[in-house]
Amino acid sequence: MRLVPIVLVISALECMRGVTVSPACKCISYESSHTKVGYFTSPNFSQPYPDGIHCLLYTFVGEKDEMVELTLLEFDLQAPFHDSCDDAVTMYLDLKQPAVNEYTKPDAVLCGSIYNIPSVHYYSTKNILMFEFKSDDIRSNNTGFQGEFKFLKQDLFSTNGDLVSNTNCDYIIDSKGKLRRGKFFSPGYPSFNKMKSIHCKYTFAGSHNQRVKLYFKKVTLKGTESSCISSRDKILVHDGDSIESAVIAEYCDTESLVEVFSTGSNMLVQLFAKTIKSTEGFEASYEFIDDSIYPSSELSSTEPDREGGSTDLGSPSVVDCDRIIRSVNQAGQPTVSGNFTSPNYPNPYPANIQCRYTFIGKGRERVQIKFADFDLYHPTKESEDCVDVDIVEISTIINGESADVDDFCGKAESQMVMSSGAKLTVTFMSFGALNGATRDNRGFLGQYNFVTNFGIETGEMANDSACGFIYNSSVTKSGTFNSPNYPGRYPRNTECHFMFYGFPEEQVRIAFTYFDIEGIYPCLGNTESDYVEFSNFRASVDRKLPRYCGGNKPRVQISDGQFFRVTFKSNSMFDATGFDAKYQFIDVSNAGNINNQQASDSSAKTSGGGGSPSSTSSNGICLSCTCIFMCMQVSWCFLPLVSSYWQLVLL
Repeated sequence: MRLVPIVLVISALECMRGVTVSPACKCISYESSHTKVGYFTSPNFSQPYPDGIHCLLYTFVGEKDEMVELTLLEFDLQAPFHDSCDDAVTMYLDLKQPAVNEYTKPDAVLCGSIYNIPSVHYYSTKNILMFEFKSDDIRSNNTGFQGEFKFLKQDLFSTNGDLVSNTNCDYIIDSKGKLRRGKFFSPGYPSFNKMKSIHCKYTFAGSHNQRVKLYFKKVTLKGTESSCISSRDKILVHDGDSIESAVIAEYCDTESLVEVFSTGSNMLVQLFAKTIKSTEGFEASYEFIDDSIYPSSELSSTEPDREGGSTDLGSPSVVDCDRIIRSVNQAGQPTVSGNFTSPNYPNPYPANIQCRYTFIGKGRERVQIKFADFDLYHPTKESEDCVDVDIVEISTIINGESADVDDFCGKAESQMVMSSGAKLTVTFMSFGALNGATRDNRGFLGQYNFVTNFGIETGEMANDSACGFIYNSSVTKSGTFNSPNYPGRYPRNTECHFMFYGFPEEQVRIAFTYFDIEGIYPCLGNTESDYVEFSNFRASVDRKLPRYCGGNKPRVQISDGQFFRVTFKSNSMFDATGFDAKYQFIDVSNAGNINNQQASDSSAKTSGGGGSPSSTSSNGICLSCTCIFMCMQVSWCFLPLVSSYWQLVLL
């Protein structure tokens, strides 16, 4: 096929000097000396592109201190066939000169629709970017692509700090330097980095009267469907300048617009990554904030702040009722708990007002709310609907946006509510009386707590996890543990690990007394499910043990050896009441003890819900009649050779 139509559509067809993929390549060049921003398209766009394009090379060349950003606005190529792209865009992002050949390793090969490609944004590592477009000899109705290019200054993505000598990506960021606020990035961001087994440290050192505020604008790591504990790519935020300092935030997938506040004047961020590909990594900003204006420009007090006023909802009522309540006052003293009320409580509150109570914690802290007294006007006693009536709305911040947690109206019985991060907002709205009715409702008395233990009162908090708890047999042989905020609804976007350490001759037994986790079996990522999972390994998935969610209470779990892990993970969408469970360290040095224990387990299992089989011992042998029946449904299972078990089978 003749390529003359291509020449007519594209204005620039001269190749840069250098080697191309093929001598037959046609070239389209864009240079920043001509324009800093522009658009590019496939031939004939938005009509179907020609077939038989064997090599069309797009070349973007900036100044030495620039980089190239490409954004694909539309993308429609022939779909891949047997994982092979016959029509394709091949990206070359890491070039020292505008030249490629058949030995140049591509950084991305794109085909199909815009929904099939890994990203719509691509960045050069230096000042040059090239991509090749080809089509096979089969005509199609696909329209090709349209995109925007920009030449950007490379220092837009430079970390504001001092690189530690003899390191690739360790930085010291000191508030005594030129900037009290700035930016920091993963290596090579927003393109990629060729380092293997990346480990970077960003240390923030403030003055004694300062705190550190971090704002992760975007985090994109090689996500895993499992929890962060088994991910090799992750970000850990420590509440101090040492890796021994408590972890207060952990990211291992895709996050955006996340704020983190330190408790003291220092903070450490660690990045672990096997590799960083194009568009992966993070971009973030930091700010050193004086205690006197913490956080940002808001004032602090031992009493709730009286900032702002009310929002008038239709009457001349003017009530100064907005509050900002922090976990640390201006003198640096904690205000861990307290009360907040509706205006005039316990006397009737005014009509047509809006009051906003904003709670701001720090570090690991989460805000926990419960109403000790709740009495709002509701015109229809029979209805529990909270639409167009006096109402209390509770919201938290998830991925930088306000997300509703719960609503209360009438004389609702309140459960505990917990924030997903360090900030939570309670909004109270009263409306005008209907049909001349008068109000004599008291309003509400609320109780707040800033908690660091996520409402989990047992175990010892681990420093290496934002929400981790350790249970040692040397401390106690049995006890209980629960999901965050239980018996209230658990917070969203939360991951907690419960680690059980026994003696060498012990195993760990877990039994659930209550279980309500939002999700659909088999509780995988494509179902947007929260879940509980088990593992005999500290930092890897135990593939023989299934996940649990929904109302399917797990059967009694027995560890293979002296260690066992229980992980709870919630996403950003829904929530539920969670779980309550018991644990016990069992001495298995005497074979008779475990037989007696298994008989007890068998009867306990009858209280569990449906779901998948889970009760196996370390060698895969079934531990009950129920389990033996289930083993018939899978590809293999060892049957026990112990006479007492055969008696169970005969029954």
